[in-house]
Amino acid sequence: MTIQNDGSDQAYVDTPTLVNEHIRATLIRASRAGYGVDSIRLQIRDAGGHLRQGPEIPLSSVPDLLKALAELVLQR
Repeated sequence: MTIQNDGSDQAYVDTPTLVNEHIRATLIRASRAGYGVDSIRLQIRDAGGHLRQGPEIPLSSVPDLLKALAELVLQR
């Protein structure tokens, strides 16, 4: 995984999925984030390269989100 910068100079990473799409996670600084605090925006980049808008998650909530995702994965 390589950290890149988008056209707005925001850092992001793309993670491939099984259906030729990518999950993009972008670091959104507080001055641009909907919550007014540093956040992570999650998006889907489809096979055609188009981004579908997703949620912004305040950085303070990311550890809880990761824990919840891990619990879901471990439960399968």
